Amino acid sequence: MSISPIDMKTKDVSILPLHLQQVMVALELEQGDSHLLDYFDFFAQRVPIEAAHFLHVLPSFDVFNTIIEEEGQSLISNFEINEEVLNEMKAELKQKTLDIPLSSISLDIREGNPLEELLKDAIEILPDLVLIGQKAGKGEHGILAGNLARKAKGNVLIVPEAAPRQLNHIVVPIDFSSYSVKALKMAIALKKQLGEPAKVICVHVFKMPDISVYRIQKTYQQLEKMIEADHKEALQRFIEQHAPEMASEVELILINQEEPGIAHYIMEAAQNADAGLVVMGAKGYSRVELLLMGSVTEKLLSINKDISTLVVK
Repeated sequence: MSISPIDMKTKDVSILPLHLQQVMVALELEQGDSHLLDYFDFFAQRVPIEAAHFLHVLPSFDVFNTIIEEEGQSLISNFEINEEVLNEMKAELKQKTLDIPLSSISLDIREGNPLEELLKDAIEILPDLVLIGQKAGKGEHGILAGNLARKAKGNVLIVPEAAPRQLNHIVVPIDFSSYSVKALKMAIALKKQLGEPAKVICVHVFKMPDISVYRIQKTYQQLEKMIEADHKEALQRFIEQHAPEMASEVELILINQEEPGIAHYIMEAAQNADAGLVVMGAKGYSRVELLLMGSVTEKLLSINKDISTLVVK
């Protein structure tokens, strides 16, 4: 049996070190922002970022659209609320030593549905990356992060509250799809920017065929080794095609899927590799395997509580 990675027609050009022109950061103005801002500062010290846009979305209450009056005196207005929130955002940023010029930082406040407003703002400013935090547990903001990763047109970096500030080990799930190509190139670009300490680890989950209906003169273990070797060869050729100059430096991990679901295999591999970042496609397909991305990406985001995940579009 031979596995043939898709999109193998042409040799790829050299991948350049990662450089971001615009990063958008979604703030809650709560305690979780401190970790997100610390992570942003850590990231910005390692990856050049030309400009940063910070956004907070206010809930859309009627009181924000009406001037409340008591004995003829205005108590509150949209302007006053927005000014107060802006000052709070500025105070948060001043507490951090962000490694980016103040002249390159912009602040914005919107009112309405957080997901809709985040998507609108992202369309307007077209950031290279959207950065959003994810609280521990299944809170509203965790759901928001998952939905943003699914619906945003650009790349989204989701930072769980417990995620370490570490990029030495970068895990990339590979299913041979075009989205795997994008994720691999992003990881390689990041590794090139970070330098020698960073390691890219490609994880491929394969499934053994049902051989019960065939007369094969080999044990299950022998067949498993053959199929794993075939997948490993295909994975190596895939990397040589799309990142030839770094192919010898990429570590390969192959996993036999023995139980339903793929996300937990990826998560376990990332944890065992002491990964500081998982880079994966927003969706994808495989001509030889079950669906790896798409719903798997969402599942991984739902079970991942301690590793930052970069979803690549």
